[in-house]
Amino acid sequence: MPASVSGRVRPPLAWPALLATVLLLILLLGGYAWMESRRAQQTLARELEARGAALVGVLEASSRNAIATQTMLEEMVAQRLLDNARFADFIMARSPRAPELIQRMVKENRLAKIELLDRHGEPVALSQIATPGLGPEGGGRAFGGAGRRAFGGGGGGDTPGTGSLAQMHRPPMHGRMHSPERSGPPGAEDDRPMGMPFTWGHRWGGVRGDPARLFPSLPKDAKIRRFWEGSAFGVAVPAQSFSGVIVVHADAEYLLNFRKEIGLQPLIQDLAKQPGIVEVSLLGPDFMVVASSDPSTVGRQERDSYIREVLTSGTMRSRRRPCGTDCEMVEIATPFTLEQKRVGVIRLDLSTAGLADVTRQVQRGILGYSLGLLAVGIVGAGVIFWAQTRHLAERRRLEDAVAREQRLSAMGNLAAGVAHEIKNPLNAVSMGLQRLRMEFAPAEPETRQEYVRFTRIIETEVSRLNAIVNQFLALARPMRLTLVEEPLAPVLNGMLALLSPQAAAQHVTLVEDLRLGDARAACDRQQLTQAIMNVLLNAIQAMPNGGRLTIGADAITLPAGSADRGAPVARIVISDTGRGIHPENLDRIFEPYFTTKEGGTGLGLALARRIILEHRGRIRAENVPGGGARFVIDLPLA
Repeated sequence: MPASVSGRVRPPLAWPALLATVLLLILLLGGYAWMESRRAQQTLARELEARGAALVGVLEASSRNAIATQTMLEEMVAQRLLDNARFADFIMARSPRAPELIQRMVKENRLAKIELLDRHGEPVALSQIATPGLGPEGGGRAFGGAGRRAFGGGGGGDTPGTGSLAQMHRPPMHGRMHSPERSGPPGAEDDRPMGMPFTWGHRWGGVRGDPARLFPSLPKDAKIRRFWEGSAFGVAVPAQSFSGVIVVHADAEYLLNFRKEIGLQPLIQDLAKQPGIVEVSLLGPDFMVVASSDPSTVGRQERDSYIREVLTSGTMRSRRRPCGTDCEMVEIATPFTLEQKRVGVIRLDLSTAGLADVTRQVQRGILGYSLGLLAVGIVGAGVIFWAQTRHLAERRRLEDAVAREQRLSAMGNLAAGVAHEIKNPLNAVSMGLQRLRMEFAPAEPETRQEYVRFTRIIETEVSRLNAIVNQFLALARPMRLTLVEEPLAPVLNGMLALLSPQAAAQHVTLVEDLRLGDARAACDRQQLTQAIMNVLLNAIQAMPNGGRLTIGADAITLPAGSADRGAPVARIVISDTGRGIHPENLDRIFEPYFTTKEGGTGLGLALARRIILEHRGRIRAENVPGGGARFVIDLPLA
């Protein structure tokens, strides 16, 4: 067991340095949390934009496929209408039952109607057309009813406004129509409308503009009549059987139903059902909304310069904009190309509500992680500073002990020299007193009695001076212990027996609490007795008006917090009810020559400490709450 300090070490923490370290940790971890939060937010924002870009790409590809399908269907319908027009022209030139056959053709082919128009756009009567079996005067049947004559009657459906994306014109079909056999009324070929057939209706990627300008062979009067208005889809074919045109109108309901099932509008509405999507829309080159997840916006023209910049630049762009009072969305817009032509803009709005929820979760995780690191850092810094201050305190204690030992050694050497010089005169004085008392005592009884009293006083003081010199010598010279393993209980009982008369003389009550049992220790009985007796005498002297002196002893095992944890020791506790020790003197009472008593030498407790340390024990002093002092001695057991 190593030597211990006499007082309890209470190392102070370096609070300014610890506080600065904690503040630095807070700043570092706060900066880390902020940077990680920003990085996570930016990463999630990029993920959201990447998801939006992927959805836009899917929508663009799906839109192209839908338009291609729709265009293919319209091509097939247009070709079918052209075939019907040619067949109508054929049967009018060859069959006397032309009206009946055309009516049947309208019904069986699910057409809206077939019109026969002259060069001025007026309905043509059947009597004006020469057919087999009928002369110019035979029959006189007109196609349809009053006004514009048509086979099949009925409405032509709803026609979109001219110039929108939905009114793209089909490219002109090249080639002039000729019937296999020329029939009909005689007339010059120049009287017949020359040119190619054309179609009108919902067309993507075709020629845009007024159908009147796309049928140059039609006379001006017929163009003014604008026979295509009010029809969703149809064809006009120059007739060979008469001088005019045959106009075939498709059933608009069929086309509209097809567009509702596989067109752009249902495609966009299905895509908008995915979570996080606010709105999806497709805009034409005139920035008119062609299809949208919000049907109420179809047909509305967007005037946002952002959309115009997207179409002009030809690159995908994204931006954030508010979608209400407490929400935000990411708007992604990209040009829509068809056959390498920019024909519109696809716009996708994504809500950032999910992004905000994930961001908050990530921020909470980062904050919790940072707070955990901060707590661990603060605890670690506190432990490090506490260990460092303890180390520094221990170092200072060792430095003080070394300095004290050096002072003690120097003083011991000085005391040894002084004691040696004093001891010889003391011996001479002691021998002179003995001769004076024996050989030079007065003969008169009165004088002899006074003589003897004074010589005894001188002899007593010489003895006391000799004892002090012996203590100086004992403190200065190296201590040689004769260690013998023996029970400690008899040693303590013997000391208490010797101390009882002196304690009774000063009205001090001795209280014993010895529970050592058979505990044994390797000790020098004489030296150990002197050390413990010095402590007991110091306690009795601290109670000049009487009091209570408690001596307790027990065999214990040192706790985990001590330097020699787990080691068995005999703990001897000596408590008094005196004035106690001033707190400033607790660390000095074991120093040589330090004393607060009149006439004291300050060597008793210093010598006791040295003897305890030589036994590999420790001793400390402390004040008792309520008054008095307590000395605790730990001696290692064998």
